[in-house]
Amino acid sequence: MDYEFRRDPFGGYRARFSMGHEAIGQWLIDEVGKDEEKLDELFAIIDQLSNRTRVEYRLNGGDYSLLLTHEEAEVKTNALNIELDEDLDDLAYYDDEQLAMCGLEDFAQVLASWRAFIRNEDMG
Repeated sequence: MDYEFRRDPFGGYRARFSMGHEAIGQWLIDEVGKDEEKLDELFAIIDQLSNRTRVEYRLNGGDYSLLLTHEEAEVKTNALNIELDEDLDDLAYYDDEQLAMCGLEDFAQVLASWRAFIRNEDMG
């Protein structure tokens, strides 16, 4: 999974992720932003999952939800929770920007990189 963080011309943040992982970048922007307390909480939960003192963690946000297990992270747009009409089964449904999964260690690295990026931006 490749990713890049940038500051946009209007002072906001952008997170560009490789195909299939785009939802993680949007989740970072929409649900985490510059909230270091949320990042600290996520790192503590990842430690609990890694040490197997916790089975899973679910965080339901405004636009995206996060599910962490001791093996993986899943970011899903809340719009996917809406049932699609059965007649749409034959139509191709593009969901690369709405659902993404990766290993828990990779997800922890993404969070660490995001924290370093937002700290750098605040200092520079």
